[in-house]
Amino acid sequence: MDHVIAISQGLGLAAAAGLLSAAPLALATSAATQGWLESPIGIADDAATVAVCWALVAIELVADAVWPGAQAGARLGRRIVAGGLVFELAAGGDIPYAGLVIGAIVAAGVGLAMRRLRAGAVKAGGDVRGTALVEDGAGLGAAAVALIPFVGYLMAVAAGWLLMRQRRREDQKFRGLRVLR
Repeated sequence: MDHVIAISQGLGLAAAAGLLSAAPLALATSAATQGWLESPIGIADDAATVAVCWALVAIELVADAVWPGAQAGARLGRRIVAGGLVFELAAGGDIPYAGLVIGAIVAAGVGLAMRRLRAGAVKAGGDVRGTALVEDGAGLGAAAVALIPFVGYLMAVAAGWLLMRQRRREDQKFRGLRVLR
């Protein structure tokens, strides 16, 4: 049962990393110090790791507040890397090294879906800073909820559904148009 819970926490934290890259890492390290993670890797509960992760959260939040639309590709890359790292951090004791790939895939799906949602919100008249603030808040909340056992599976399924929904909407956008060759 511990394996199932550890994988669930890893999936949930990876999904949250698709929204905000540093917050799931910081919450995972804090949860490891309290013993809330089922099988974290050894460095997860070190004081230096916790401090560095929380400093990264502060830097990312300030960067999003000051310069919210900057380097969208680099932001997606950070989220993918953070997804792999946080899955490995949370569940690396049970499934070593496989969590890097699984977490990166989950974070990439969430990051791509949120990228499209954010672009649609800005095109519809939303403020760039406001959408960044909402996304950052959702990332913090999702990371906290991901620590609850079995919720990570629901978060991963919801992320997949959201990505598929966005893909279907894109496909329907040009439905009925002919392609001239």
